[in-house]
Amino acid sequence: MNGEQNFQLPKRKTVLNLLVLCFFLAGISTGSFIIGSTLANAGFRILVYISGVVSLLPLFIFLFYLFQISRSYYGINREGLTIQWGFQKMVVPIQEIEWIRPYDQMGYTIPTPGLSRLGIFSGKIFTSELGDVLFFATRRQDAFLIGTTREVLFLSPADAQTFQKGVQEAVYLGSITPLERKSINLESPVRTIRANLSFYLPLIGGVFLDLALFIVYGFITSQQTAFQVGQVLFEPSSGLIILPTLSSFSSVLSILVGSRLYKEESLRLYAYLVAYSSFLLPVLLGLAILIR
Repeated sequence: MNGEQNFQLPKRKTVLNLLVLCFFLAGISTGSFIIGSTLANAGFRILVYISGVVSLLPLFIFLFYLFQISRSYYGINREGLTIQWGFQKMVVPIQEIEWIRPYDQMGYTIPTPGLSRLGIFSGKIFTSELGDVLFFATRRQDAFLIGTTREVLFLSPADAQTFQKGVQEAVYLGSITPLERKSINLESPVRTIRANLSFYLPLIGGVFLDLALFIVYGFITSQQTAFQVGQVLFEPSSGLIILPTLSSFSSVLSILVGSRLYKEESLRLYAYLVAYSSFLLPVLLGLAILIR
């Protein structure tokens, strides 16, 4: 093997799927803002605006995947296997590669990540047969499983035969100056939230309650010129916007500070206090508005 061989991933179908989804979500979001601007009732207007903003969130996620897939490739030389995956790079020293096998020759089916139907095989899954399986691929057809001393890699090079030959040749020749191991954290955000539900649930619930406060504010201002909360009189009622704004600011700050504290085992008690206080604030503000 002379020098490094680079292998592209089959990207056409995946890129097409992502572009269609991005245009669809952009259309929904744009339509929501246009429709919202025509509504006279402020409550319904805010509700439609929120739906437009919510549509933008998956749009940004799919745009990120589109950029990630477009600049991904595999590199092989006698020192190791390099996986360029978007902004990140994984390097496996050649002496850590134990075997390579086409996926369709395995005797059982391996679960794939949730977005695999779109052509995005990205993430980490644990199986009883293989242990941790890391996915860096865009299709199941002609994919390869590469067993290393730490995990199994799921890869899908466009030129499957040449890729397999390159890996086998590199392993056979061996390494002269081994590359330094470099890993990528592919922990799914959904799995992280599910595993730490008692911490993330109040943070997520607080965000949804903040959105509900904005909707309530819209309906109040469209129906009343003045509104009293406790001993405070909001006249005009549009001044009530300060309550959901402060609650939203508190939620964002709680997410940033709480997530930071949660990473430290000794500070997790404080992280829980921050998380549940961010949930209680919109609840108390909502009660103050309803009970007057």
